[in-house]
Amino acid sequence: MQLSGREPRENLPMIDTDHDPALFFDGENLLLAYSVAQLSGGGMAVLEFSDVLEFHADSINVDELSEAPYPVTAWGFTEIIGSKKCERWAAMAPRYWSISFNDHTLLVMFEHMRIAGVTRNATLPRKALQGYMLNS
Repeated sequence: MQLSGREPRENLPMIDTDHDPALFFDGENLLLAYSVAQLSGGGMAVLEFSDVLEFHADSINVDELSEAPYPVTAWGFTEIIGSKKCERWAAMAPRYWSISFNDHTLLVMFEHMRIAGVTRNATLPRKALQGYMLNS
């Protein structure tokens, strides 16, 4: 099967172009805090990916996306369809996403994802992530 990409079914707040994200990965769960674009109301969002099978931060920035070996959208979420990487975990029916920011592209293969929090308060992603972790 050839690789293709599509927008995830979840209604996710749009990624702002001002900041790169903050991440916490414990080997099973991934927390991702990012700035929300003004078109989605601004502020911060925290996503929680659970049962993470693979996670990779790639240095491909928005100017190099056409060179990426996987489907990716500038400042967006792309669900990757047809990846051989998913075959190993087929019994778990994983999902595989690329997530693009200014200076990094994240790749995450996971079973579950939820929007853990959204706030209209503007702050740095690392501060939003720290606050979320302290209050969870």
